[in-house]
Amino acid sequence: MAGKTIYNPGTLGEPVGPFSRAVRIGDILYIAGTSAITHQTGPIWDRPLSSDFDEQAELTYRNIGNVLEDAGATWDDVYKTTVLLKDRKYFDELGKVRTKYLPNKEYVSTAFICDLIRDDMLIEVDAEAYVGGK
Repeated sequence: MAGKTIYNPGTLGEPVGPFSRAVRIGDILYIAGTSAITHQTGPIWDRPLSSDFDEQAELTYRNIGNVLEDAGATWDDVYKTTVLLKDRKYFDELGKVRTKYLPNKEYVSTAFICDLIRDDMLIEVDAEAYVGGK
């Protein structure tokens, strides 16, 4: 079995639960659900969060980018994302932000409309990246 490497970039602070930001097994990097919650210590319920969808989406993707960088990967390595949205009205806005980070459409994606862990959280995204040879 391939070795397992854990990633918890200091730029994001501690995860909000007993898990890692990302795990690499072999050539695949699995990035945990990521949001725009300000990454500082303390309970998830007390961390600041913008009420603006565009700001949340931008910070969410920037946070994923930080994890990719920490693991020696880039957005070009991402082949799959899963997007959780609080409301379907944000779907078109999502495309504007997502295209900034994944402009080439060389990945697959699934989106769900659902409740998220906090009532004021509007988006959460996880990702997988192929990092073979890196």
